[in-house]
Amino acid sequence: MKKVFAIAALIAGVTFAVSAQDKKPEVRQEVQKERKMKVDHQRKIKSPEEVAKLKTDHMDKALKLTEQQKQDIYKFHLDKAKKLEVKREELMKAREVHRKEMRAEHETLKKLLTPEQQELYKNKLAEGKKFRGSREGRSFKHREMRHKRMDRKMPVEKEVKETNENSSNS
Repeated sequence: MKKVFAIAALIAGVTFAVSAQDKKPEVRQEVQKERKMKVDHQRKIKSPEEVAKLKTDHMDKALKLTEQQKQDIYKFHLDKAKKLEVKREELMKAREVHRKEMRAEHETLKKLLTPEQQELYKNKLAEGKKFRGSREGRSFKHREMRHKRMDRKMPVEKEVKETNENSSNS
């Protein structure tokens, strides 16, 4: 009787595993679409008033604020959001100035090169863009794996040092 239940459980487990693997790519795509929509929604630049209201409402839900606290916290968040908006605008202007400088430098450099060298230079720039694009998606995952490997190595090295110290003291 136990064997029959064990075999039935094994068959059910294998069937479940196979069916779960079949649906995995579809589910993964749906999850990715949902995440992208959520991130796109969050990236829309909101006015300082909207930001202050959202943050105040969030704090109110978590902390059950009084009306006076809500007003004070709203003013605080509004002031902070306005300062952040000014900084964002300054950064955008600085970025645009930097881009213009880089374009001007690029044009000056192109004038110094022969047409053949310009073509080679253009190809090198295109290669660089392609390389940068290929490493964006995997950087976090590989960084995470490197950290895990480093964490595994650290205790081993400490143990080796301790054993060497103990052997020299004996």
